[in-house]
Amino acid sequence: MKRIVIEAYAIATPYVGVGEFCKQLGNGLSKQAPLLRERYGIEIYFIVPPSFRGCFGHEVHYLCMPIFFRHLLSFYPFKTDLFHMPHQYCLFKNLRHASKRLMTIHDINFMYEKQGKKLARAIRRFEMKVKQMDYTNYISEFVKEDTNKHFHIQAPGRVIYNGVTTLTAPCEISSRLPEEQLPDNFLFHLSSLLPKKNVHLLIEMMRFLPEQNLVIAGNWNSDYGRMLQEKIKELPTHNVYRLPNITEKEKACLYASCRAFLYPSLCEGFGLPPIEAMKFGKPVFLSNLTSLPEIGGENAFYWQDLSPVSMAEKIRKMLPIFYSNPTHAEQMKQYAERFNWNNCVNQYIQYYLEILAS
Repeated sequence: MKRIVIEAYAIATPYVGVGEFCKQLGNGLSKQAPLLRERYGIEIYFIVPPSFRGCFGHEVHYLCMPIFFRHLLSFYPFKTDLFHMPHQYCLFKNLRHASKRLMTIHDINFMYEKQGKKLARAIRRFEMKVKQMDYTNYISEFVKEDTNKHFHIQAPGRVIYNGVTTLTAPCEISSRLPEEQLPDNFLFHLSSLLPKKNVHLLIEMMRFLPEQNLVIAGNWNSDYGRMLQEKIKELPTHNVYRLPNITEKEKACLYASCRAFLYPSLCEGFGLPPIEAMKFGKPVFLSNLTSLPEIGGENAFYWQDLSPVSMAEKIRKMLPIFYSNPTHAEQMKQYAERFNWNNCVNQYIQYYLEILAS
């Protein structure tokens, strides 16, 4: 039997992008594990935290190790035909007895977010990981081009787009606003509320859209999140509403209820939330930076000028155009359906088989 080991430790943080990726990849591979075993003689193993043993069902195997013992796993006498690091931030960085190694690269945002010694350290760590790899893959053409522009990648690679979960939960939002309810009509933004998400521009923009409301959901406990809270307090229009981290059911309800989804991000390797919103037939307004034009395609609206006044003008102009034609929503849904996890998982399996056969 051949063994494929996937480092899925990020399953412990499923609401983060790489955690969602590991969860969906693991679920998809576990469904096809019997076929892989019977047809190709392949057994699938996942490295997970001890408390997550069994998280992908009983057709796959688990290597459970506490995080503080992660360096010992490199020396574990476990022969592996393929070791897959599903993102470049993996805590378990190597299996010495692996015949082939594959790493999925989601972004090199550190090149734009860090400076000085922190940047130099991030570059060294990334270069060390890439040098150990026999194969790579990227979650978008942009990430592939961007990575190869900054680094000399010798390992062959390909692009496999992420899937996007279709949220079908019934509309359900618990009471999250202590003094007021969500407005009936609202624009929506969801993210980790990091500086690169450019959320402060959305808040400033709402000065010029007094007739609209904006709901922002995310983690408000960071320095940037606290700065955003101050901006909201200072806003004379009082048309910005805060929500903390939300559940999947709440997210589905917000997508279904909003007038449009707004995402002026500076740096994205893929851009999951815009496609989630498209699956609900909602118009999305994006920055024209990094991977967003590639992922959003011709159906999205793009801010060429990331100034609050221009952003407001774009929304005021394009929203009526979108809703004047009932076919636009259906076009959004059809476009977004190409990003599904079945396609993604099947492409990874095909890549695994090609690597094992090489």
